[in-house]
Amino acid sequence: KAIELFFEEQDYVCCITLAGASEDITRKMLERDDKEPSAEKLKQWFKDKYPDAEENDKFFHHANKTRNSLKHYNDPNENKVAINQGEAAYWLCRAFMNYEMSHAILTKPLLNYMSWMVKAIKAGDLKAVT
Repeated sequence: KAIELFFEEQDYVCCITLAGASEDITRKMLERDDKEPSAEKLKQWFKDKYPDAEENDKFFHHANKTRNSLKHYNDPNENKVAINQGEAAYWLCRAFMNYEMSHAILTKPLLNYMSWMVKAIKAGDLKAVT
């Protein structure tokens, strides 16, 4: 459904919320099987690529900020949450990576999304995650 929300409705808020929930559930499944979730892999990749970045200490705070803002909306100083296609694609990718590692069932919507993602990255069409 999150993929449908992304492509057919461009409803990035609902897409992020649903993909974020899926990422969280599949992360827990992977951890139970002693497998490394996608977020841990992304954290290590970021640390290797940007070893001196101060974000390394707060990686998950930064990486999960949009999803957590939508999920909890508990920061009294926050009036707006920046949502864009890149942020929705990021959450779909995290959910997809965990799903693939935990289920290894590639459905047609998942394959269509990954094909789109590769093309968008190569073409430079995907806006940066904020």
